Parts: sequence; C-alpha cells; structure tokens
Amino acid sequence: MPEARCNLVGMTTETILASESAASGKPSLALYLHIPFCTSKCGYCDFNSYEGLEHVVPDYTPALIREMELWAPAAKNFRVDTIFFGGGTPSLTSIDDMRKLADSLREQYDISPDVEWTLEANPTELTREHLEGLRGLGVNRLSMGVQSMHPDELELLEREHTPERVAQAVQDARAAGFENMNLDLIFGLIGHSLERWQSTLEQVLAFEPEHLSCYALTVEPGTALYYRVQKGLLDEPDPDVAADQYDWTRARLAEAGYGQYEISNWAKPGKACRHNLVYWRAEPYLGMGAGAHSFFIGRRMANVDSPTRYVEAVNESYEERQASSGGRAELRQVAGGEVPDAETLRADAMILGLRLLEGVPIEEFEARFDISIDEAFHEALVRHEGLGLIERADGRIRLTERGLLLANEVFVDLLPDPPAPHDHIA
Repeated sequence: MPEARCNLVGMTTETILASESAASGKPSLALYLHIPFCTSKCGYCDFNSYEGLEHVVPDYTPALIREMELWAPAAKNFRVDTIFFGGGTPSLTSIDDMRKLADSLREQYDISPDVEWTLEANPTELTREHLEGLRGLGVNRLSMGVQSMHPDELELLEREHTPERVAQAVQDARAAGFENMNLDLIFGLIGHSLERWQSTLEQVLAFEPEHLSCYALTVEPGTALYYRVQKGLLDEPDPDVAADQYDWTRARLAEAGYGQYEISNWAKPGKACRHNLVYWRAEPYLGMGAGAHSFFIGRRMANVDSPTRYVEAVNESYEERQASSGGRAELRQVAGGEVPDAETLRADAMILGLRLLEGVPIEEFEARFDISIDEAFHEALVRHEGLGLIERADGRIRLTERGLLLANEVFVDLLPDPPAPHDHIA
C-alpha cells in the first residue's frame, strides 16, 4: 500500500465519529495491534516485520497508545470481544510496555469481561517470568510459532529456536497459567517427506495444545526464500507431497479429537480462535500499528508500513487533536483505503466464508446482501459444483474435501471483475 493518503483517508476522527453516531446497542469489534519488530527476519516471511530497528522501539509503544486514543471516539459504540497482538514478534515487547498498552486499552475501549486476548510469540525469547507477567495483564491465549520439530528444517526456515526450546516454552506457558494455546506449524517443506511431517505433528500433539494451525509452505515474492528458489539454490515445494501431508493431517487430527473449522485450523471443542473467526465472517475489526489493516465502519483501511513513518504520523495527528478545540485530527497514519462496493463485499463474504468448514449460510448471505447467492455467483457456482469442488448441504455452500485442496481455484472465480481504469474513490 503506498504511503500517500487517498481522498477517503483524509477523514478525521470527527467525521468518523459522526458516521457512526446513529449506532444503537453494542455491536462487537475485534482489535488487532501490530508489533513489527523481530530479532531476525525468517526467510519465508512476507509480513510487515523488521529486524535492526531497535532504535524505533522506545517510541513505538507511546505511538500505539496515541493511536488507541485517536480511534477511541469512533469505537465508543462497540464492545471489544477479541484483542490480538500480532507481528513481527509481540512477545519481544517488555512487560512494562505491555502493561501500558493493556491499561490504555481498558481506559479507552469497552472491553468484554470474557475477551479473548491473543499474543503471538516465538519460543526463543519466552521465559517463565515473562509469561507470568503477560498472563497477569490479562493475555489469555498464546499463539506460538513452532513450524517444525526438526533442527535442519528450522534452519531451512531461518528459525532461531530448537525443538528443545519449544518443549520448554510450552512447559513454562502452562506453568504460567495459559490454558489456551495455539501452535503454528508448516508442512510441505522443500525435501520434506510425509514421515518427517508425521514426526513433527506427533511430537506437537504430545504437548496437548488446544489449537493447531498447519500451513503449507508458500514461496512469497520478495522473501529470502523466493530469492533462493529463483536462483536455483533450492527446489520449489512439491504440491503433491504437500497434498498428501494435508490429507494425513486432517485424518490424524480428527482421530486426536481436534475439529477442523477452517482450511488450515483445528481446535479442541470450544477453542476455535474467536478473533480469526471475525475475519472469516467478514465482521468489523480495527487494526492499529505499522501496516495494520482494518475493516471498520464500512471502510477498508491500511496504516503506513514503515514503523518510523508510523510513529511520526501518529504523533502529528495526536498533536493536531490536542491543539484543536474540537478534538479534530486527520488520521495521518492511515496510508490508504476504500469504501468497498456491494459486489466486493459479497465476494469477500463468500471467499472468506468458504474458508470455514461450515461454509456460507445461504439465507444469511441473501438477507445480508439482498440478492440471491445464485444470481451473485451463478457462473462460478455452476462451474465448481460441476467440478466437485463445492457442494450444498444443510442450507450452506461449502468446499468439498477435494475443494479444500484446490480452494484458490474456487476463490479466484468469485472475485469481482477489476474496475475500469477511470474508476476511483472520490
């Protein structure tokens, strides 16, 4: 996203609040807070994360707190049911800074008593003391990036931890009181046999996590891994091997008592990630921090990627608000955005909903968008039902088992046609 503000994002805290002033009741809102700093950048990672920016860290937490204050008026009619600290490596944030962030959240927002509060973490830096501090602040869900339980595969992925460190971190998290834990894993690694993947998953199952996220390795442009593959230093991942590993994973996790509720996510009963369900159900969420995205009050928005520019922009907006008698401030940290049209909103709801194993409820979709689902997606539905990639059952449209493996082929056909070159947001 370019860092020039588009016309829509020239809005102010005042105009956003006015657009929501008629809201009644307390609709639910998810908050996402982005911590972009890492000790080192993993070779496969294309997230907005940075190493070597330690000099920005002291200014980042104050800026994040100021952004919370800038958005708080617009969120006053919402109840926050989920909070997610993602990155980057949020677990690098000191307990003192986390306390300041937690205090500001509770001061500025209506936080639900049973809020799900997730923090992403790497095993490397987790200590029992740090985990106890996080738990004491109210963080009640830990999402740990494990990826593999084999040292050579961790080296391939440029991860700094060891399998032994994973085991210790899980033990320390349990001792600190974490009863809801997700472990991230990657299958389909280059030169990765089914047996090696089975070994990783079995070792992780022994930790008895409440939730597992298992993702196929993708070689994203711009990453170090992409460069190595393009230069012929590494082979491409084998999609057939990945498919075999995925099929085995689905069967093994079902046997172990995990319910698959999304293409890449499994949970024990009652432990599905409530925050991520907000995304997949196309419900409102507000993102804060460098590069954070939002879908809030009918708008899509994205903050500037650069942590340095983010800090500058937030401080400029905050100071403008302080100097204004009416508390008016332009949201300079927002780099771009749009008001999605009806066709785009329908496509988003359909694509995101199909990621869930439950699928898209037809009646709810049609009531929400005031259009027949067959009218909205006639050609794509006919095509992919004919190919056996989607099916209708129990009043829903969902991916078949084969469709789970070929989901992107379905999704691309559900995307709206690109706008004509002259179309723009006024």
